[in-house]
Amino acid sequence: MRKETRIDMVERAFKLLDNNDTTRVDDVYLSPVASYTCKDWLALEQDILFKDYPQLVAFSCDLPKAGDFITNDDLGVPILIVRGKAGDINAFFNTCRHRGAKLANGCGRAQAGFTCPYHAWTYDFTGDLKVLPDQVSFPGVDKAEHGLVKLPVVEKYGMIWVCPTAGKDFDIDAQLGGLGEGLVEDLESYQFADYHPYTQRRMHCKMNWKMMLDTFLEPYHFAPLHPTTVGPLMYHNLCLLDTFGQNLREAVIRKSIQKQRDQPKDTWNIVPDSALVYLLFPNAGLVMQRDHVELWRSYPVPGKPNECMVQMDYYIPEPAETQSAKDHWERNMDLAVRTVLEEDIPGVEGIQVGLSSGAISHSTFGRNEPALIHFQREVARAIGRA
Repeated sequence: MRKETRIDMVERAFKLLDNNDTTRVDDVYLSPVASYTCKDWLALEQDILFKDYPQLVAFSCDLPKAGDFITNDDLGVPILIVRGKAGDINAFFNTCRHRGAKLANGCGRAQAGFTCPYHAWTYDFTGDLKVLPDQVSFPGVDKAEHGLVKLPVVEKYGMIWVCPTAGKDFDIDAQLGGLGEGLVEDLESYQFADYHPYTQRRMHCKMNWKMMLDTFLEPYHFAPLHPTTVGPLMYHNLCLLDTFGQNLREAVIRKSIQKQRDQPKDTWNIVPDSALVYLLFPNAGLVMQRDHVELWRSYPVPGKPNECMVQMDYYIPEPAETQSAKDHWERNMDLAVRTVLEEDIPGVEGIQVGLSSGAISHSTFGRNEPALIHFQREVARAIGRA
C-alpha cells in the first residue's frame, strides 16, 4: 500500500470517529431473497461467475518448487495447477486424455510428471503426453496431440489465477480494476510470494456461497455477534470503503488506532490498526491483518443455493520453526477460527433458514453497509439480474 494511501486512510478514520460516523451510501438497498434461495439464480452464477471469471486458486508460496501441485474441484471442473521446471505455472483439466481419469488429488510434489492411476498414461509438467503404454494398440493416436487440456493461468503479485474455461484468456490487471487505481498497488506491496502457508480449513456450510463473503463486508454486526472475540478490539459499525471495478477494499478499524493521534502525520499507517478486507470478485475475500493474511474462498454447491464449500488459507510472514512461534500462531488461529466458526457461521446459517422460509421477499441493506451493497450489486449486474 502506498504511503499516501496509508496516511489518507488513517485521516479518514479519525474524521469518521470524531463525527461518530461511518462510510455511507445514498440510500438503502433491497436485495431479493431469490439471490440466496433460487436455483435458477444460482445456475446463472455458476455458469457466469465460476466459468468465465478468473479464479484466485493459490498464493505463489503454495507452490514454491518445481513439481509442486494443487488440485481444485470446487469450480465445477477438475483442475490441476503445477509449478514447471523453469519456475512457470501451468494449469490443466485434471483429466487424462485416455478415458478421463483424474491424475492427481489434493496437493503435493510430483517428481517428474503425472501418471494416470488407471492405465498409466503419463504427462510432464507442461501437460505433454510422454508415455502411452502399449502404443501399438492406439494406431493414429499421436502423443503430441494428446496432451492435457490447458487452462488460462496467470501468476502475478504472488497470487495465481485460473480461468476454468479452456481458451478464455484474461487480463488480471483489468479484472482488478486497472493499473494505477490502488488495488493492484496494494497487492503488489504485500509481497505475498514471500509469505508461508501455515494452515488451512475447509468447511461445508448450510448457507448460500455469497453469505460467507457477506459476513466480512460490514462491521455493523461486531458488537452484538462478537462481544468477547473481535468486538472489544474493533470499532463497531465503522468502516472505510474504496471500490475498484467489481472489487473493493474495506477497512474495519481497531481501537488501537487512537495511539497514532500523538504521532507525526508522516508516520501514520492504517495497516497495523485495522483489518483490511479485499473482495476479489467474484468469490475471494482477502483479509490483511497486522501480522498475517487470510484467504477465504466460497464456492457454491451445484443445485443447492443454501449450501457452500468454504476454504480458509492462513499465511504468515516467516515460517513457524520454533515452539514459541507455533504457540503464537495457534493463538492467532484460535481467535480467527473461533470468531468465524462459532459466531459468524452459526449466525449466517440462521439467516439462510430465515430467507428460505419465505417470510420476507428481500433483505434490507442499510446505508452503513456500503461494501455489502457493492458486492451484491456487482453480482446481480454480472449475471444480468441488476
